[in-house]
Amino acid sequence: MRTLKTIHLMPKFFPQLKIGMLYFLLGAGGLWHVLHIFQPTMRILASPMIIGVTVWLWGEYWHVLAKPENGETKLKRGSLTRKINFSKKRTNTFIWWSLLVFSGSFGVELLGVKTGHIFGVYFYGKTLKPSLVQVPIAIGFAWLGMLISSIAVTQKALREKFTPNPIVSAFFIAMLLVIFDLFMEPAAIKLDYWQWSGNKIPGQNYVVWFLLSFLFSYLGLRLGLFKEKIPSLALHAYFAQLLYFTLVNLASI
Repeated sequence: MRTLKTIHLMPKFFPQLKIGMLYFLLGAGGLWHVLHIFQPTMRILASPMIIGVTVWLWGEYWHVLAKPENGETKLKRGSLTRKINFSKKRTNTFIWWSLLVFSGSFGVELLGVKTGHIFGVYFYGKTLKPSLVQVPIAIGFAWLGMLISSIAVTQKALREKFTPNPIVSAFFIAMLLVIFDLFMEPAAIKLDYWQWSGNKIPGQNYVVWFLLSFLFSYLGLRLGLFKEKIPSLALHAYFAQLLYFTLVNLASI
């Protein structure tokens, strides 16, 4: 009986377990930089961690959208076939939106590196590998992961219900990404993710971050992709990554 009770309680505590694991991984990574240990390992794991966390968050929300019971109110009394078709439509839209975010952000980063006219003059270092035409593949994943995380935080801040005006929600999401970038930029330089010309982060970088974030999130909201609650893991991923970069900023690498 005790074994059955334990098995029954496992699904209830599984989300907390995943959140704890996320904080442990990123917190430990940041602490390693502070203590100056496992530095070669951290450089090797940088891209896999970025890609892995993004795929993890993406999969969490994809499963929410794929459930037929998580549909629009008008479909809740509908047939199972209608619910399944609606779920397929939502998941397909989410896939296409994700591909657009990945390819769009990667393309803008490529133009930024080539021209120096978008974010400012910068170049990528040796940490984030592999790269495609001078831009690390992990960058597209990073944009997608941080968008999902910022949308989750905005959902919570707005009492888990977006305002009817997607412009307001997109504004909050974009501001969260800019705040995140303020913490990330000095840490990224320390970690040799990228380097700025003259070792100075230009103000236009943050302006472009806001505009891109606003555009991607507004499109997702207009497509109706984020009416369902994103799992809390994504919300905690935002703060866990802030913790990581804060620890890196405190370290004298």
